Amino acid sequence: SKLKIIPYILEIIKDLEIKTALDGFSGSTRVSQALAQAGYDVTSNDVAYWSEVCAKCYLLHNKDKSYYQKILDELNSLKGYGGWFTEHYGGSEKMEVKMPFQEKNTRKLDAIRDKIEEFNLDDIDKSVILTSLLLALDSVDSTLGHFVSYLSRWSKRSYKDLFLKLPDFKKTIGKHKVLREDIFNVVENNYFDLAYFDPPYGSNNEKMPPS
Repeated sequence: SKLKIIPYILEIIKDLEIKTALDGFSGSTRVSQALAQAGYDVTSNDVAYWSEVCAKCYLLHNKDKSYYQKILDELNSLKGYGGWFTEHYGGSEKMEVKMPFQEKNTRKLDAIRDKIEEFNLDDIDKSVILTSLLLALDSVDSTLGHFVSYLSRWSKRSYKDLFLKLPDFKKTIGKHKVLREDIFNVVENNYFDLAYFDPPYGSNNEKMPPS
């Protein structure tokens, strides 16, 4: 778990002369967040769209929490309906076919996702709201890690209701950047005092080979 090794990373680098830091494969951005909170200027990079969204949320948010909470309150009050997510990712309680979410939550997801588009938020604000949605979905899913497999029986958490909460972001003093580029282009075209590269993941799933 990155969360568990972050204190060791910060301890190792605390006496080094570092101002700029690169989190090269940022994923959930936990390391990026920790480096930013420690006072470094952080560049968070990953080729995944969802990682870019999370990084913009945690590193670039620029409004008061009450602004975002008001939006989340409105989204939480919506009544769900069937749409694209329900058609492709929603399953009935009897689970005739394995699916990652119960229909009651994909219906809410369809309503929320459509409403977010109606708000016409700027890129950063939209990323904050989408990160909230990602975290909420993760708390009601019925999958194994990284969504590489759907469970044959509904998980206990899948019975909970989808509910958006404000991401736990903190104000930082650094100048941060968020990239979604090939790592070789990033290191060739930029200079960093420190680079952190997350170790590769293994997998026994033929459809998801090791990094």
